[in-house]
Amino acid sequence: TPAVRAQKVQAVYVEIDALVQRLIDLGFNLNRTWQSLGGQDYVKGDGSHADQVDYFIFRMRERGLRFWGAGINNFADATPADVAVVDDAATAADWQAAVKTAGGKLSCSSPAVFWDARLEALAIKQRAAHATHLNRHTGLRWCDDPAFVAWELSNEQWWISKMVGGQWLGLPPFFRNELLTQWNTFLKQKYPTEAALLARWEKLLPGESLNAGSLQLLPINSDQPQGDFGMDAQAQKQLAEARAGAPPTAYGRKDFTRARGEDVLEFFVQMHLAHKQREAAAFKKLGRSTALSPLCYDTGIGYEIQSQYLHQNADAVAHDAYINGMGIPGPNRDVWNSWVEMPPMICQDVPWLEHNKVEGKPYFAYETQIMQPAKYRADFPIRLGALASIQDWDIACWHYYAPPGDLSTNPAAFTRPTDNTVGGHPQGYHYTFDEIQTAMMRAAGMIWRQQELAPAPHPTTYVYGRKSLYDPASMDYGKSYGAIGKTMLPTTYQNGVRIRIDPTREDDQVTGAVVPIEDLATHNPYAPTAQISFDHKLGNIVYDAPAAIAFTGFLPRVGGTRTFANGLTLSDVTITNPPGIYDPIPTSEGYIGFALYSEDGKPLASCKAAALSLVSTSFNTGFSLSKADFAKVPGSPLAATATDSRQNGSLPVLVARVAGTITGKAIAGMRYELFDWNMHSLGRGSVENGVLQVPNDQPVFLVKLTR
Repeated sequence: TPAVRAQKVQAVYVEIDALVQRLIDLGFNLNRTWQSLGGQDYVKGDGSHADQVDYFIFRMRERGLRFWGAGINNFADATPADVAVVDDAATAADWQAAVKTAGGKLSCSSPAVFWDARLEALAIKQRAAHATHLNRHTGLRWCDDPAFVAWELSNEQWWISKMVGGQWLGLPPFFRNELLTQWNTFLKQKYPTEAALLARWEKLLPGESLNAGSLQLLPINSDQPQGDFGMDAQAQKQLAEARAGAPPTAYGRKDFTRARGEDVLEFFVQMHLAHKQREAAAFKKLGRSTALSPLCYDTGIGYEIQSQYLHQNADAVAHDAYINGMGIPGPNRDVWNSWVEMPPMICQDVPWLEHNKVEGKPYFAYETQIMQPAKYRADFPIRLGALASIQDWDIACWHYYAPPGDLSTNPAAFTRPTDNTVGGHPQGYHYTFDEIQTAMMRAAGMIWRQQELAPAPHPTTYVYGRKSLYDPASMDYGKSYGAIGKTMLPTTYQNGVRIRIDPTREDDQVTGAVVPIEDLATHNPYAPTAQISFDHKLGNIVYDAPAAIAFTGFLPRVGGTRTFANGLTLSDVTITNPPGIYDPIPTSEGYIGFALYSEDGKPLASCKAAALSLVSTSFNTGFSLSKADFAKVPGSPLAATATDSRQNGSLPVLVARVAGTITGKAIAGMRYELFDWNMHSLGRGSVENGVLQVPNDQPVFLVKLTR
């Protein structure tokens, strides 16, 4: 009945209000939303999915939280009926036939969207439908809503790597031939004569001719099958004869001059950028938010120079990174990775997040996470916050948040087992129910949001020229940037880094101090400012600023105490492991995450509000690793308890509780209140004589202080 329906809708709204409050409690101020309501309308209050999403946006913006519009390249497929989206009678029948041969539909996210006018037009049309959706709770279209402060045209298209990998070879011949025609047109515009082309390329394949427009799109990635598309019958016959007795992968990069490979990449780079610029021009016209907010052309891929060049030409740069809690690149503490005992990095091969900051452009970390299981994870948010401060980032998103459905009715809604990777996909939403990581995420996020740590004052600038941008070796992932590129990772953590790609110059240039890659493991500590230090020899990361202090790592290795420049001291730290916890952390090892920070941006000595977290680790009851997890550490004491398959475990979550004493005049007289993981008060009091004691006999998640 209408009355029952109205009651249920109101209950959903209350639940959404509780979710918004939870995000605020945890220190978030933005949601990178993947919701897409293109073409959906509703009556305000009808309880539909669109109604719920728009109410969420309404309540978020009321509370001062913002949105980044993502997922707007989740397109419907093109069908033969879409042929009229572009008025081109000459190609209409062939285009329809090609789509039919692809099973009657072709994804508008296909690589061909970059060169096929109809697919591009359909993508632009569908993206517009997404952005122009009318929110009946705010009265604004999404594209006009100032709550949307960032947008992206696509997520992880990775188009260059797909093209050099030959993914386009699987498209119907119509689309392949469109590409080859544009390739030959590009070459005719670049080379006035075939002789001029031969002077650079040195040789052609049998049947190839610039004048005839039969030049093949080669080389692409080494040892990829090459097609004969676009060649006339005689040229195909000649090519087949030339290949006689050779395998189908006869033509790899080794068979062509560097100059020809450079031209292939230049063609791809120009097509990549031109397509995105056309899409961006259409998107920015839709409304006030889309016009005024930074627009990312794509997200990722971190160590590919051609993708970074695309980012550089957009309004903002967006990259991501994930690291593992075990197995890679270590293990270095039994089966676990202890990242504070390795040179600073958020990568497991080449860097993704570290080096890609462009001067004058907003920088976004669109996803990040340390993958569970991870015994030593409390330092990861502090590491990320330090990097975000050094490099002066603008947005940092965590992948991803999946709230329970009973926030408003269940006082213990977050008392649930933490999520671990027990299957194939590791990038899970485990922090939703993980009070250890979330405590430090809140601390690092609030410190960074308020700019309580200064950025690196004199970042080193890397400028890459045409030869690096179009280097055929970069078709293999991780081979971009050449030898000097390897220094960007350690240099970022010592000096900060800015990167610029300039195809108008030939060679590369570095301006500023550099940490040689050979010194990656010996340089210690990494100290980009007086406020941030990474000491991988002693295993800790330290923040030491007037408004924020933090220590994550192994406290006993620095004497069991830490005194900061503002006079505050952390001491008397003990860790209590509950019975049955997997692989406990003893006080003698002393791995902790600690942070005390202002919540109003003022120094701790004068702020009106502050917060504190002090944590170590946790595991679900019954959690255990599998026998396969110990392949690299067969002698591990834990191997004897390993099971055939990894066990995620269940409630209760067994938390290693940490007690400690924080002393100093800066907090003297402040009032404090202890909160548990569900944000219920555990007690309150005053900081007498500048001494605050955090207990480990209560489930303390957060300590809030006020003056």
